[in-house]
Amino acid sequence: MLAAGQILREWDTSSDESVYSGATEEILGILPHELGGGFETWLELIHPDDRTAYRKEIQRVLVEGGPFEAEVRIRKHNRRHRQILERGYFITPGHGGSAVLTSVINDVTELREMESRLKQSQRVEAFSQLTGGVAHDFNNMLSVVIGYTQLMLEENAMNPGEQGFLREIEKAALRASSLTNQLLAFSRPAPVRRGNLAFNELLVEVVKMLKRLLGEQIELVIEPGDALPPVQADRSQIEQVLINLAVASREAMPDGGRLVVATRCEVVSEALTIRETVVPPGSYVVARITHTPVTHRSAGKPLERHKAIGTSAGIIAENEGHLAVYPADDSSTRVDLYLPTAADPRAATPAGIPERISHACSILLVEDDSSMRQFAKTVLTRVGHHVIEAEDGLAALATLRSNPAFRPDLVISDMVMPRLGGLELVLQLKDLLPEARFLLISGYPDQQALAEKKRTAAAFLKKPFAVGELISIVGNILETTRDQQ
Repeated sequence: MLAAGQILREWDTSSDESVYSGATEEILGILPHELGGGFETWLELIHPDDRTAYRKEIQRVLVEGGPFEAEVRIRKHNRRHRQILERGYFITPGHGGSAVLTSVINDVTELREMESRLKQSQRVEAFSQLTGGVAHDFNNMLSVVIGYTQLMLEENAMNPGEQGFLREIEKAALRASSLTNQLLAFSRPAPVRRGNLAFNELLVEVVKMLKRLLGEQIELVIEPGDALPPVQADRSQIEQVLINLAVASREAMPDGGRLVVATRCEVVSEALTIRETVVPPGSYVVARITHTPVTHRSAGKPLERHKAIGTSAGIIAENEGHLAVYPADDSSTRVDLYLPTAADPRAATPAGIPERISHACSILLVEDDSSMRQFAKTVLTRVGHHVIEAEDGLAALATLRSNPAFRPDLVISDMVMPRLGGLELVLQLKDLLPEARFLLISGYPDQQALAEKKRTAAAFLKKPFAVGELISIVGNILETTRDQQ
């Protein structure tokens, strides 16, 4: 019995006549009686690139017999192509009758599209995991480069020229770390973490990435405003918005053009309405993004209708800001980002290297990257701490079992490690070492939130970190422990 949505086809090989029934109009846009004709007529409906393979399959079955199966693109009445799957077999009647091909045809276009989307999603997920893993390992290497550079800068034996070289190495490594953190933010996005952010400094850090996204045909111009107060926003999300809008501008200017990002501070005294956007009164840092195509009425997708606008508006709203799109004129389109200024401007001032507080204690250091582990051990032993190291969580447990007298005051552990990660290790050690304190380290942006969700009561340090940051946070943890005692 023929199911709904299928075509039944019978082809008499001797007379070269075909009979069709079923969903021909639904699948092909053609009534059954309009499909009369022989094999070549049917073949004309098949996409030219698929005809040779289809013909070979039919010829094979004519010689060998048995069932056959072919999947091809076939032209509908509206000249568009659909993906069909044809399965059939030859019937050879007795008494010298001719062979008849009987087949059932199904439209598998939507099925193949869903499979394609699934494969694409799987590829994106795999690429995201690969990117995250590479960025994590690269962050470890950058931590070592930055850390040893800072240790060398503290030595007094170097002349000013050598110190200058080391400071350039440190600056380059810090810039590389910023790019790595952007990769990590995209591969494993963290929950919204709003904090004080210097918008102009952010622009300087992402400008190279924006230029790569825009390509050579689009000129990128940054016009930073003077003395901007910090904004209250999630850094990685604002980076994502800038990148989204850069991609949208590139698609809106396929022939090239000019993209200008200008910042300023603006106090809105009365509610400001821009098309569908209402900006309430308040103090804002405004980033005005103007794109001007090199040719009038470019064939690209209008910026105001690009999906990146809706996505970016949602992200800005999460940060209690507003995105306004001005009507496009004959030459350019403008998007304004309104981000609320921070309540305490002083909080955005870089603190530099934290004060170093060091009281000798015993530390269990757990890190799977040997270079990173050796660097952290070097830093901590230089200020007098006794450090026992382990390559992962299982090795740390084995160390504690084999040395029952070793009761570390502090356990420092990377969060992402093979066999047993830092979070699982801390959960197991809380009962075994009730007096110990814990410091978790990771370069992944979502790991701190994960640790807080598990209520580990562990401190957190983000990779890559400066020498002073490691010493300071260890010292502060131990000072807090002594105060509580």
